[in-house]
Amino acid sequence: MKPNRHILIHLDGPRSAKTVAVSLERSVVLISRYTADGLFDSSELLDRPPTREEACAAICAAHRSSDFNFLTPQDQAGILWRLALVAVGKPKAAGP
Repeated sequence: MKPNRHILIHLDGPRSAKTVAVSLERSVVLISRYTADGLFDSSELLDRPPTREEACAAICAAHRSSDFNFLTPQDQAGILWRLALVAVGKPKAAGP
């Protein structure tokens, strides 16, 4: 996996309001907005790592992410490891 290449894991399915973007170096949360007819409108990058609950949800939803599924098994393990560290409360696990 290339440095700082983020994969997207939508927490509530394909039109999720909350998405976790994860790389091997860091992870952040995105909030997405959709129009009344369900089309993507915009997204906002929150300046914070995922909470423990969001990291757990991202671990559970990772298998639904096409970005995640295209990674090598080693990179998938690295992404899940980073999310697991956040989920158990390791302070530096989310990255700089």
